[in-house]
This record gives sequence, structure tokens and C-alpha cells, in this order.
Amino acid sequence: MFNLDSTDTEFLKTMALGVGFLFFALAKLQQRARLQKHGVTAEGVVIRVEREGDVYHPVIRFLTPEQKWITARYDTGTNPSSFTEGEAVQLRFDPGDPTCFIIVSDSSALLTWVFAGIGAGITIYGVGQYLNA
Repeated sequence: MFNLDSTDTEFLKTMALGVGFLFFALAKLQQRARLQKHGVTAEGVVIRVEREGDVYHPVIRFLTPEQKWITARYDTGTNPSSFTEGEAVQLRFDPGDPTCFIIVSDSSALLTWVFAGIGAGITIYGVGQYLNA
């Protein structure tokens, strides 16, 4: 059906990787911006840190303004762990889904921008390599 040579195949692989990084970063940045703008502020506490492979995710417990306790695992993990059990954290959560939250003091926003930069760099590199082939 399609007759792709090795240059085309490498280009497609590079583009898929670069665009994948970009989409991941943009989705995370969009979620963070939405919660910063529309989220409800709460103070929580790290009740434990869960390990998944080489990545550590804090499990946070907090009280909503309606006096409902929420316990949820933070979807952003780090290595080494950025949080310790018993640590207090400021967060913003989605009032429609309190298990969707961001830790305000978390440095994951910077890491997300790094992912976006890596994605853009890989994409530009791939286009440059393809045009020079």
C-alpha cells in the first residue's frame, strides 16, 4: 500500500515521539491552568507515599468545604520522592471531581514545561533531519 524507505520510517518515529511529548505536556498544562482558575483551595496532608516502579506518588487526604474527606493519589510522580509522609500541602481541586487536584507548591509545572521543550526539540530535529536527507 505504502512504500516507505528508512528515511520516512525514521521521520515518522521521531515525529510520533516528539508530538507525544508535546501532547502530554499540553494536556498537563491545560489541567493545571483549569484548576488554578476554577479549582477550590484546600490544605491536605501526605498520608503515605506509594511506589510504582521507580516513581513515587504521594497519597493526599484533605477536607472539602462540604466537610467531605477525600483521599487520592497524586497523578504526578517523582524519583526521588518530592513528599514525605505527614507533610502538609496546599492544593487546588476540581469541585466536580475532588480526586482531580494539583499540589500548588509542586514543581511539576516546571517539569511539564521541560517535557514540552523536549517534545518541540525532538519534533524540530526530526523535521530538520528529514529535510536534509
